[in-house]
Amino acid sequence: MGKRPLPPLAVLQTFCAIVETGGFGRAAERMGLTQTAVSHQLSQLEGWIGGRLFDRGRSGARLTPLGARLHPAIVETISQLETALYQARASVSVRTLTLSVTPEFSSQWLASRLGDFCQHYPDIELKMVVGYQRPDFRPKGVDLAIWLGRAEAGLVVEELLMDEEFVVSSPTLSERLPKRNAIKAAPLLRYTGMRHTVLDWQRWYEQVIAHDDDGGVADFDIGHAAENGPSFESFADMLAACRDGLGFALVRSSLVAKDIAEGQLLRCFVEVQPAAVSYNLLYPPNALQNPAAALFRTWLISRVNAAA
Repeated sequence: MGKRPLPPLAVLQTFCAIVETGGFGRAAERMGLTQTAVSHQLSQLEGWIGGRLFDRGRSGARLTPLGARLHPAIVETISQLETALYQARASVSVRTLTLSVTPEFSSQWLASRLGDFCQHYPDIELKMVVGYQRPDFRPKGVDLAIWLGRAEAGLVVEELLMDEEFVVSSPTLSERLPKRNAIKAAPLLRYTGMRHTVLDWQRWYEQVIAHDDDGGVADFDIGHAAENGPSFESFADMLAACRDGLGFALVRSSLVAKDIAEGQLLRCFVEVQPAAVSYNLLYPPNALQNPAAALFRTWLISRVNAAA
């Protein structure tokens, strides 16, 4: 290896932040820097390499071919370095982590992956608070939270999943749906913990009407149908009923990926829309001083990227 000093880690992290956010301003917000500082750090890296890493334009910053080749290697190296450092720190420091998570994310996404975290970090005691209450980050409260939607001011917010919303049914129900006005053919399922159930159905239904040539479903009251459909205690119960062919469920893509891959559920309409809110990782600015929290964050982001 050459004797020329490598660029500082902060410069490499800034480079990755620009790639992940798509712009210098958004990267500055994430890194807690000014946009001028971000530009200066990138200039350092480009000067060290001797070539441009981004093309700047009105739509943001786009990687050059050189930047695109470099980015995966830097991401992997930083991730490995973070893991090694946090593992070393965790071996002599805090060994507990309290995580707040919603029931449906816990049962449908996290539960099947959590064994991997426990296998890699068997000495960390993970405590989970499962529910819809807002995370309590006060002392002796939670360290991290996976939350659907916006966060209170002062918290670090990292977007985890960009979901789509669509309607699913069991294969048996899908087979017997009529070609027209199929939304009328079965009940609309819901669950008691779900927020904005009727509004979500209405937002999705606007697309059905837009795609319906003869307006045959225009007289269908989606709000009334959603309010009067069968209600279940949890998302998992609602999904089980949907698998059994008892009706339609309006779902987020991240929560039913396994069911769809295994053929237990099918998308039964063409209408798909971006979810109005995303799952985010929330934590106070000092939360990652707990090595266990820092390790979980790194692991969680790696699992999200692997599922993308």
